[in-house]
Amino acid sequence: MVNNTINVSRCDNELILIAYQWGQSFQIGRILSGNNNAVDVTIEIQAGEYTAGIFANGVNNPISTGTNYVNLQPGEYTLVAVGIDWGGPAQFDLTLNGNGEGMSYGPESEGDGVVWNSEPIKFSVEEKQPQS
Repeated sequence: MVNNTINVSRCDNELILIAYQWGQSFQIGRILSGNNNAVDVTIEIQAGEYTAGIFANGVNNPISTGTNYVNLQPGEYTLVAVGIDWGGPAQFDLTLNGNGEGMSYGPESEGDGVVWNSEPIKFSVEEKQPQS
């Protein structure tokens, strides 16, 4: 069985992670951060009955959550990330299974509201294999 691993290493200010498939979507995570605080969030997506996404708040302090687990039913999914800025510069860095998406600080990223979204990233959740 292959777990899908999301690593978030930068978030300024809010990152929402959604997995979707035809007819439904699932929140995988909501991460809040800013003030140049360090972000280290790992989410493992594994097979099972859906469990709510994680919430991590690091607006006023660094975030280091260790590994968090979110279950999805087996099937094909697409992951999208939405970056929201509350004003000033914005930055979002994440990977899914080592494939990177991101946005860096810079004058072009100044503003507020939805300032970035990832390209859709396809992934599969496989059935759990019975223990032998």
